[in-house]
Amino acid sequence: MDYPCSKDIVAKVTEVGSLPQTLAAVLKVINNPDSAADQIAEVISRDVSLTTRVLRMVNSAQFGRKRKVTKVSEAVIIMGINSIKVLTLSSSVFGMVTDKDLFKRCNIKRIWRHLIETASSARSIAVEIKYKEPEEAFVAGILHDLGIILMLLYYREGYLEVMEKMTVDKEGIEAAERNIFGLTHSEVGAAMTGGWKLPSNLTYVVQNHHSLSTGIMPEEAALNNIIALADRMTIGPFDNYSPDIEKNIEFIQSACRSLNLSNDAVNRIRKESILESIKLAEYLDLDIGDILEILTEANDKLAELYFSLERIYIEKRNLQSQLNGAVTETVA
Repeated sequence: MDYPCSKDIVAKVTEVGSLPQTLAAVLKVINNPDSAADQIAEVISRDVSLTTRVLRMVNSAQFGRKRKVTKVSEAVIIMGINSIKVLTLSSSVFGMVTDKDLFKRCNIKRIWRHLIETASSARSIAVEIKYKEPEEAFVAGILHDLGIILMLLYYREGYLEVMEKMTVDKEGIEAAERNIFGLTHSEVGAAMTGGWKLPSNLTYVVQNHHSLSTGIMPEEAALNNIIALADRMTIGPFDNYSPDIEKNIEFIQSACRSLNLSNDAVNRIRKESILESIKLAEYLDLDIGDILEILTEANDKLAELYFSLERIYIEKRNLQSQLNGAVTETVA
């Protein structure tokens, strides 16, 4: 099947994919420095689903309230602007897919889980390295694969072909996308976040999160590398999504060096992000799959990484021994 050229794809997606109404309204009032909690609460209260999620989260163990909060205005004060913004944006992104046929033909739960795990891991990494705004890292984690969602919504058959190609030909996601469409989900997502007029550093991350960056601005590069690392630490967005494990480990190690992050910290964050993601999914009323299966797969992934690291270490040690032996023979 032939698909439009890359420019036409971006033009169509950005034309029909306007900023979700609730998100646009909440961002407008939040970004107004003169807005009071009551005004923000009034906008949130127009959306029953968002209201429910705000009240569920504020009454969760995360905020440790002894008395149940029933007013959105009080929830806004307790949670703070950043948490409200994160929750609203997350709800908007996850609410974009409502087509039952797409749920039948694609494992959307796995995509949701990937976004939540990436966002949760990114926030923890940001806290660990003392990045100035951890919630910004969470938002970037939710948005980083926005292009995948858009391509599934507007070019479903072609993107299902991309997913099949990755499974059968063992191609990387961006290589498969370019093969079918001539562009990547990163480019489509960046075009959309730019069209939504979100901060430029978020658009930069959406476009560049599959590679490490030195960037023109250190903060921009740091945010991108946080998301790049978090993306590689978590499960992939698709079934049978299996990038080369050794290249993946090398990428993770390079990202850790760029962020001055220890291996111990990465391992701890990876474990904690699983449980955090399960809790976040509950707050968002989002089905990301069976909890036991999630924990089992997470343990399998950690074991795979461990044994691959061990094999790489042994191979490098053996190679170094061979090189040392060759040098000794030459000298003799």
